[in-house]
Amino acid sequence: MSRRSSRLLLDTSFLLPVLGFETSQRVMKALPKLAGHELYYSEISLLEALWKIVKVLKSRPAEDIERVIEGVRAIRDSMLHAPVTAEAVEQAIRMYLMGHRDMVDNLLYSIALANNLTLLTIDDTLVDFIHRHKLPEEHVITPEEL
Repeated sequence: MSRRSSRLLLDTSFLLPVLGFETSQRVMKALPKLAGHELYYSEISLLEALWKIVKVLKSRPAEDIERVIEGVRAIRDSMLHAPVTAEAVEQAIRMYLMGHRDMVDNLLYSIALANNLTLLTIDDTLVDFIHRHKLPEEHVITPEEL
């Protein structure tokens, strides 16, 4: 089923290739489908990506650092910024109290909700949580639904 939103907030997994790091096949297959969509990023995702990247950089050459910096520039130049609002923080905390313990995912979904965006994610646990708790499903999409 295809959803109509063309304003997509990218989950962290979709920023990693721009930063020079491979990710899952689900993400890589979805990348060509992003053309024509208005793409958004969150500082939360950049921080989460950096947490993942620095673990790998310890054992990789210094040139990789420059690739990450260029990737951050590319993200900032080619995507729109989705702000963390007070409303998003409130919703993220509510989700945590409902039982979803990944605050990064909670924040990203809540940022999408607060900014009338659709979160593109490969996190099936998050999607299932949203469905089970009857949260607005029109604000989350998986690559297969693009």
